[in-house]
Amino acid sequence: MSGAQRRQLGGQRRTLNGVSTRKLIIASLVCGLLILVAGTAKLLQTANDTDSTPNLLKIGTAAVVGDITVRVNDVQVTPRRTLVNVTVSGLRGTTPLEGWSMLANGEITEPVGSADCPTAAEDVTCTIEFVPAVGTPTVVWAGNGEKRQWLGS
Repeated sequence: MSGAQRRQLGGQRRTLNGVSTRKLIIASLVCGLLILVAGTAKLLQTANDTDSTPNLLKIGTAAVVGDITVRVNDVQVTPRRTLVNVTVSGLRGTTPLEGWSMLANGEITEPVGSADCPTAAEDVTCTIEFVPAVGTPTVVWAGNGEKRQWLGS
């Protein structure tokens, strides 16, 4: 510190003369114990929370939600797009594209289109197109207040 800076502070320097080393050590131990207790409480809370654990289905596994059956038959990741072949049964008045999304590249994306999905059908197998995925995508279908997830290959 220069002489001009000391003069601006009035010649006073901040010190911890009033705090002993023993008090600092005790304060740090108390803080460490509080952190340990909080971490243990959070671990126990998440270990007992079974409702929020999503079940990832394998490709080809059908999921039944109400009177609708959905299945991801195949996932192909190409450099230009991700193609997801799906089978949906029991639709009434909605498009087979409705409710599908994909988690990849750190974000959730909606379908960008489909070449062979009809606009309305009760039972359909078609291919839904998504953006190109880096890594393994997770395909999600949400409907009737529930969600089903398939881990792509």
